[in-house]
Amino acid sequence: MPTEPMEEYSLYEPGKLVKCRSTLYSSPSDHDKASRISAGTIGLILGGPNPALGYPHDYQVQFLNNIVWWVGPHEIEPYLK
Repeated sequence: MPTEPMEEYSLYEPGKLVKCRSTLYSSPSDHDKASRISAGTIGLILGGPNPALGYPHDYQVQFLNNIVWWVGPHEIEPYLK
């Protein structure tokens, strides 16, 4: 049993690493970026849900291939070493 105070935190906060559960697809954009992110690709959470932008439940993630996408919590999982 711990004797020191413990702090609770979320694995889905900005700055935390996540990876894709499965391959993610998007519609083509005018930015000419890839429209697919492979399963297992690692990313960094940039921001959490933002209802003002139309993403009330999604997270903004920058993946290693330098693509920033809004993804649902069911599409990613914490990256644990």
